[in-house]
Amino acid sequence: MRCSRRLWCMLAAVMAAAVVSIPAASAGLLGGLLGGLLPSCGATSHPFTTWGDTGAYCAFPNLGFESGSTGWKLSGSAAVVATNEPWHVSGAGTHALQLGPGASALSSPLPVSLLDPWLRFFARSAGANGSLQVQVYFRGLTGNLTGLLNFGSLSPAGYSSWQPTQKVLSTLALPLLTSTAQVRLTSQAKSGSWQVDDVYLDPRIAKLG
Repeated sequence: MRCSRRLWCMLAAVMAAAVVSIPAASAGLLGGLLGGLLPSCGATSHPFTTWGDTGAYCAFPNLGFESGSTGWKLSGSAAVVATNEPWHVSGAGTHALQLGPGASALSSPLPVSLLDPWLRFFARSAGANGSLQVQVYFRGLTGNLTGLLNFGSLSPAGYSSWQPTQKVLSTLALPLLTSTAQVRLTSQAKSGSWQVDDVYLDPRIAKLG
């Protein structure tokens, strides 16, 4: 176990240095090499091509809430409701997450690596008078918390109708020895609600090729 931990530390340090210094001509080769070594977040799709984003994204478990709250821990007035983002990027769906004042939702863990992640999803303000806070919890192999990243907050002014969020990059913000990530969404509104659908992670490794 000690040897394995030391090896992972060395590998993580080498990868971090390589990402910063590698010439563009060698990026594809590095991507292919690391792709076999880093944790995989699973099958990918291209849900945001309509908005000029050709990235290959992994889906968080039950990304569209079509299985109710399965895979998510809801608190406060959070609930799954009968609505859906209108583009149906993850397939036909009829449900989404709704967060009332102060409510929050925490996803199941999704495997990540040093080169992750871009986080992107769909959101809509249903009369919310406050922002939607987006945070990511990074965890190690034993489930221990290795870091917390505040991605920022969405303003209701920009989400009066369903919209894809902007891409948010956290390259090199991922703590060493991290193996999974969870996204936490919290409504900071005092009235009204936020609705969320189709939550994705874009593995940064795909952008090295």
